[in-house]
Amino acid sequence: MAQQDEKADGTPGYAAFESRDDLTKYGDNALLLFVAQLRLGFDDADTFASNSLTDGSNDKKCDLVAVSADKQRIVLAQGYMSNKSNVGEAPANKASDLNTGVSWLLTGALDGLPETLRGAAEEVRDALNGGEVQELQLWYVHNCKESKNVADELEQALKTADGIVKRDFPGIEVDVSAIEIGRTVLEDEYARMQAPILVSDEFTFDVPGGFEIVTQDWSAFSTAVAVADLRALWEAHKTKLMSPNIRDYLGVVRSSGNINFGIKETAKTQPDNFAIFNNGITVLVNDYELQDAGMPTQRLRVEGVGIVNGGQTTGALGSLNQVEAAATTHAMVMARFVKCTNTTVLGDIVKYNNTQNKVEATDFRSKDAVQDRLRKEFADVTDADYRGGRRGGATDAIQRVRTLVPDSSVAQSVAAFHGEPNLAYNETRSIWDNDAVYSRVFRESLTARHIVYTYGLLKAIERAKQKILAIPETSRTDAQRRHAAFFSARGSNYLLMAAAGACIETMLGVAVADRYALRFKENLSPAAATSAWQPVVDVAVAFSSHLMPATDRGLKALDRVKKALEDFSAMLEAARSANPAPFDELAAATEESASAAKP
Repeated sequence: MAQQDEKADGTPGYAAFESRDDLTKYGDNALLLFVAQLRLGFDDADTFASNSLTDGSNDKKCDLVAVSADKQRIVLAQGYMSNKSNVGEAPANKASDLNTGVSWLLTGALDGLPETLRGAAEEVRDALNGGEVQELQLWYVHNCKESKNVADELEQALKTADGIVKRDFPGIEVDVSAIEIGRTVLEDEYARMQAPILVSDEFTFDVPGGFEIVTQDWSAFSTAVAVADLRALWEAHKTKLMSPNIRDYLGVVRSSGNINFGIKETAKTQPDNFAIFNNGITVLVNDYELQDAGMPTQRLRVEGVGIVNGGQTTGALGSLNQVEAAATTHAMVMARFVKCTNTTVLGDIVKYNNTQNKVEATDFRSKDAVQDRLRKEFADVTDADYRGGRRGGATDAIQRVRTLVPDSSVAQSVAAFHGEPNLAYNETRSIWDNDAVYSRVFRESLTARHIVYTYGLLKAIERAKQKILAIPETSRTDAQRRHAAFFSARGSNYLLMAAAGACIETMLGVAVADRYALRFKENLSPAAATSAWQPVVDVAVAFSSHLMPATDRGLKALDRVKKALEDFSAMLEAARSANPAPFDELAAATEESASAAKP
């Protein structure tokens, strides 16, 4: 991560970033994490950083490598920070570094990769070979001005990445994209989150009539609009039309399985049927008015346009060339124009209509009895805001809640502590999606104070990892190099959590009838719980090398995980005898609640 001197001037989006003092500890990677949270919508920046940052002295030009929880998106990012008061263009060579980075990540010999990147490369290649990946995104994130030089370098990196995917991972269709995220793009992202409608111009559509629904908070007019009108909007405003739509237009690849290509083919080959074959679009507007009502051709005048659903349709139609567009002369698209005066309802309209931000399982789980009870219990926990499936997503990047206990990290910590590290790291979504898995993790006997117990352990492990990896490679002792090698493996945090859960009787020196009943005797805050766990975690890290064999396939080899946990347990038992103090302190602070120990 390169850096220059002096400080950059502030603008609203950048000011929002600068207010995130919780990211300060990540130094030059702070902006990269802020942008990642804006675009990916995760709720726990520390856990994401612990799993995804790969920046180091020998990072092979990969500062961040992230694989989404559903394995459908891979992000490879480079970052650059200038501290000059008058920033110019970002250095183009940092963009060209993505050429090197993507080559190492996708094709480099694993034994030639640094520890911090080896696990990431294995995870990325496994995801590609699994056939689930739909997007590979290359980001160059900086706080300077965007430039043509950078754009040219990113175009070359995109071609390199696309070529490697087609050559080395045949048979899968992956949308490869590259984007420069500098000051202008950052401000656009910020503006989107402040106001869902960026295009404020007035438009008039010829429509064949329609119908209106009016309520106290919103009104909606449903009709159909000409493909030609959507193309004209796209030509004038491009992706700004999709300010409420998180994903933007992905672009079109020539694949019958790609939704954008399919939209274009349908429009060209069956224009008269397009309106019934396509799901249509939902458009947020500041105001609308139907003119010439009752006439064969009526006009709908709208003020402001923000396409909340149908971005792929609009982008695909907009990308038709003139010859292709000629075949769509009479094609129509179903359209719903929505005006809303209630900001809360408006947020829900965006959330539930957005194709990328569809109704997730967590939204449904947030309403069940277990999550409702946990939220009430957390009301009695100091400095802990647990939402129980009520997503904040990308808005958390701006409206930072310092006491947030993210439900994603809660689910992962509970699953890992109770012996399922693979579930915690590789299959997080199934905790919320699958009824049986959800009931197993969020069982009726789960309490807020047990969550604090496991969540504190996760945070103590993340803190230990950050401390080890912060030591320069050339300054590490042999033991620290072993610990760094373990923590560089993907999923290592959750494996160490599982080891702690499996050894909890050894740690506490007593039999435990129900691990779900464990909690701290005092009603500790998550921060205090982290501190209570830290001395034991620091001792446990000394034996992390015994867990290394289980990280070979990203925790998926369950037999190796089982054997590694057994080896670790034996070593920890010996350590407790030789150094009982930290374990005795944890034991003195822990209790097994009889009221929580239910079948």
